[in-house]
Amino acid sequence: MTVSLALRDDPRVAKTTRRRVQSLAKRLGYACDPEFAKAMSRLATLKQSHSATYLGEIAFLTGWHAEFAWQSSPHFAACFQGASERSFELGYRLVNFWTRDPAHHGKRLSDVLWARGIKGVLIAAPGAEVLGEHSGIHELDWPRFCCVYVGPLPEDLQLNAVRHDHFDGMLRALHELEALGYRRIGFAAVDGVDLLTSHRWTAAYMHWRSERRFDKPLPGFVYRYGHLPERDLVRWIRDNKLDAVIAMQDEPLRALRAIKRSAAKPLAFCALNRVESSPVSGINQHEHELGRVAVDLLVHGINHDQTGLSLHPVQTVIKGSWHQGDTTPPVLGKSRTTFPPRNAFSGETF
Repeated sequence: MTVSLALRDDPRVAKTTRRRVQSLAKRLGYACDPEFAKAMSRLATLKQSHSATYLGEIAFLTGWHAEFAWQSSPHFAACFQGASERSFELGYRLVNFWTRDPAHHGKRLSDVLWARGIKGVLIAAPGAEVLGEHSGIHELDWPRFCCVYVGPLPEDLQLNAVRHDHFDGMLRALHELEALGYRRIGFAAVDGVDLLTSHRWTAAYMHWRSERRFDKPLPGFVYRYGHLPERDLVRWIRDNKLDAVIAMQDEPLRALRAIKRSAAKPLAFCALNRVESSPVSGINQHEHELGRVAVDLLVHGINHDQTGLSLHPVQTVIKGSWHQGDTTPPVLGKSRTTFPPRNAFSGETF
């Protein structure tokens, strides 16, 4: 049993024993039977479905303006739920720590985590309202911990990360709107969130416009998080004769509903970060799965003593999926099953 666990790099076996067994297996040319391994993995999953051997705590670090403000975000709440469930399945308990807590700030937070025997840390991306503010994360004693970032990774952090595929999400939304019959599609961006995502959504939107050979520069609509100028948004839509709007969140929807359009050509709206229970059309980012994958990556790093910053960080990207809601009715009463070809709208000036 010890040899079997060591070959699977199970943390219940001492690290020195694991390394010795794995070294001997490599020297002897041992190779695991993949079908047998899959069968044993399914058996282990059934045995551990209710509870696993307790191995310790995993920290979930948040740096929002208030300690539990992140819970008001459906995105991060779902991430935490998925991460918590997967942690339990692997024998860990996920515990939230607030990096802006004066009592646990900077190096003090590292000492607290270390004293509790925490080896693995998930770092959640900050909210747009505190983007760019000091959150205490950069002062962590990195060599002590295995860390995985959850969300778009800041350029100055050399960490493994798990995030949504923002570029693909924007293109998927644009193609779905085209398939429903919409052509003049605008993008309303939140300034801080666009920066947080390294402008991937904006880059995909501009790429789409380039492929369609739209010659006229479209003035972008950018607003600050929580400060949407509704009149300016309505004026932007009317001046550019838009028939569809893509936004990062559903905040602009209230203003859009005030715009009167004919039933034959409704104003469509979709969100790039759609709330699961919302009737709004848009992209599901699968935050629950994102949290689970982040824990898998973190526990793998713990088992292989991967601590500190990485010279070659790896990003695991989770693709989203389209949800057809109430806010994107087909223009002609039915949707087409194929996307328009590239450059299908050559010569248009939108």
